[in-house]
Amino acid sequence: MAPLAAITWFPTIPAGTPWWLWLLCVIAAVLIIGIAKSGFGGGVAVVATPLFAVAMPTTDALGILLPVLLAADIFAVAQHYKKASYRLLGWMWLGAAAGVLMATGVLVLVGQHNHLLERVLNLFVGGVCLAFVGVQLYRLCGGKIRGIPTGRRGGAIAGGAAGFVSTFTHAAGPIITIYLLERKTPKAAFVGTMAVFFLVLNVAKLPTFFALHLIHSGTMVASIWLLPVVPVGAMLGLWMYKRVPEKPFTVIMYLAAAAAAGHMIYKGLG
Repeated sequence: MAPLAAITWFPTIPAGTPWWLWLLCVIAAVLIIGIAKSGFGGGVAVVATPLFAVAMPTTDALGILLPVLLAADIFAVAQHYKKASYRLLGWMWLGAAAGVLMATGVLVLVGQHNHLLERVLNLFVGGVCLAFVGVQLYRLCGGKIRGIPTGRRGGAIAGGAAGFVSTFTHAAGPIITIYLLERKTPKAAFVGTMAVFFLVLNVAKLPTFFALHLIHSGTMVASIWLLPVVPVGAMLGLWMYKRVPEKPFTVIMYLAAAAAAGHMIYKGLG
């Protein structure tokens, strides 16, 4: 797969993409990641991958986003780690490790047919994001959906599903959100547990992304240039955590994610 850019003083914008669209999409996505992880536990960060994919190939979007997500995770953990429920995290991480390994195997098989990889990722990422958005909006509107079991087995199931989906999409926040909500986790513990879980999960994904060249010199340059936006989003998220109602913000973010995911599906079918 072709790199997004050679190492230069600024990342190359993909051919055919207006510079203003590239800049708008990537900065908005990074701000949303910081706000989501520091302010709302990360669930609405589902918008980031499809928003990136509006402006660039999905393979590049996934590679650029992972270091950015890790930076946002570090800020979120520094802000909320004391509130995390560590007794839940062991089984969630065990499941996540299995999920990442399974997803890596699938990516290796698909990656042997490079001409299919971008299309498969567009359809899978767009479909998963759209499904998650639908589930979350339904729940926000008062709908009842059978949740994930709340015991150790449920933690392993939620972690495994999150590990598998996150390796493909960086959009597994809704899975852990549903699991923690089923356990009636208090807001402070919810945000802290999400932050610590996804920091470890995203670190675990790094070997796969380097091995499959989803992260390469071009994506790293773009990631580095976007990193200064992360603390801005993190500070905004912490401010919103204390002052802004979660529901209106979440609804707006999910509607944006649905529109971007629809665009990805259109690209995958095209």
